[in-house]
Amino acid sequence: MKQVILAGVVLMGLAGTAAAQYPPPPALYQEAIPYSPGPRYVWQPGHWQWNGYSYVWVRGHHVMVQPRYRHRHWAHGHWAQGPGGWVWVHPGWR
Repeated sequence: MKQVILAGVVLMGLAGTAAAQYPPPPALYQEAIPYSPGPRYVWQPGHWQWNGYSYVWVRGHHVMVQPRYRHRHWAHGHWAQGPGGWVWVHPGWR
C-alpha cells in the first residue's frame, strides 16, 4: 500500500514539474502608447501569456495605481527565467 501511495506522489510531482516548464516567450511587440487617462495611471506594456499550448499576445493597457509607497517604484509585469522554466512576474509595487 505504501508503494502505491509513493508512486502516486512521485507521478504527481513529475506532472507538476513538466507543467511549469514553458518554452521562452517570443520577442515583444512594439506598441504605440496612447495618452494616459489621468495622472494616477501607468502604462502596463503588452506581454505574452501562456494559454497551456502556446503564447498569445495580451495588449498593453493603462492601470490605475495609488502611490502608496514613498520609496518604492511600480514594476511592470514581465517574464523571467526561473529554475523550472519561464514564469510570469505580476506587476506591482517593489
